[in-house]
Amino acid sequence: MSYADYLRSHLSSILICICLIALVCFVLAVTGVSISVYLLISSMIAVAAVLASIVDYLRRRPFYSDLMTSAREIEHPLWIAEMVDRPDFIEGEVAYDALRAISKAANDDVSTCRRQASDYREYIEAWVHEAKSPLAAAHLMLENLVDAVPAGEIAERVCDKADALEEELDRVETYIEQALFFARSEALDRDYLIRSHSLKQLVTEAIKANARSMIAAHVAPMRRGLDLEVFTDDKWMVFILGQLIQNSVKYACSDGAVIEFSGRMVDAGTAREAIVLTVRDNGCGVPAADLPRVFEKGFTGENGRTGKRSTGIGLYLVSRLCSKMGIGVAADSVEGEGFAVHLRFPNNKMHYFEQE
Repeated sequence: MSYADYLRSHLSSILICICLIALVCFVLAVTGVSISVYLLISSMIAVAAVLASIVDYLRRRPFYSDLMTSAREIEHPLWIAEMVDRPDFIEGEVAYDALRAISKAANDDVSTCRRQASDYREYIEAWVHEAKSPLAAAHLMLENLVDAVPAGEIAERVCDKADALEEELDRVETYIEQALFFARSEALDRDYLIRSHSLKQLVTEAIKANARSMIAAHVAPMRRGLDLEVFTDDKWMVFILGQLIQNSVKYACSDGAVIEFSGRMVDAGTAREAIVLTVRDNGCGVPAADLPRVFEKGFTGENGRTGKRSTGIGLYLVSRLCSKMGIGVAADSVEGEGFAVHLRFPNNKMHYFEQE
């Protein structure tokens, strides 16, 4: 806070002081006092007022300067009260006490919300692990049921129903896994390890994990240019690729459906050198109006409202997890021709330290 700012904030007091000096001069002039006397008295009053304002300004300046600096530079505003000393003038004391009370209440609320979020995340993780057991048992029971049915027309009908039920169980398992990764995404910085991995191996694992869904939807995988190494966490990346595969399966065309995984190096030899993995399908695509919002939480778009049972969570999770790991993500599409997601893996290791 500058002295000019201080004077502007005390403009009314300055005007009152000027009026007082003028009144004193008028009274002295009326009483016949010489000009030199009332000029001297007026000057003394003015000098005293200026000195008082300077002393008051110097007394207040440290508090307001610290307050303004903290508000501008401190990462979290709730820490301001801890970084500023309590002043010794009444207005500052009132403001400081109010700031500390607000800060304490806000910090208490934040701590409560964090504790509740942590408890909820732990519950979700425990629930997911518990839910996987009956799902695994259901898969096994279906296999035993199919094996126990005698060969014949009834067996074929039972197998068809069993396959349909297997598909639904797979869909439930996918949603359960999605819930687990959604809960863990809040604390991803404590649950991932960035290392060099084979891009081909990551894609292969993701295809294997989602093979049943791809076979059921008659989607054929294609791999091209994947003999590259990328820096990422293998567990989270396989999940991300799985979400892209499930999205492609959901909107696959009825005949000749294909999902292509292609890799390439861009900006070679520069600080921005990176590996770009493109996951492209030949499904229904996304309307141009919906494309900018495909990574928004809960956004289903025109296609999601036509009976595809879209939740708007899959691509949101892809974007969120990629952002946490420092991986660029973008999408492009032509309606009626297909949809593509591009994942950009920086080759500069320092990029990952900057993310932390």
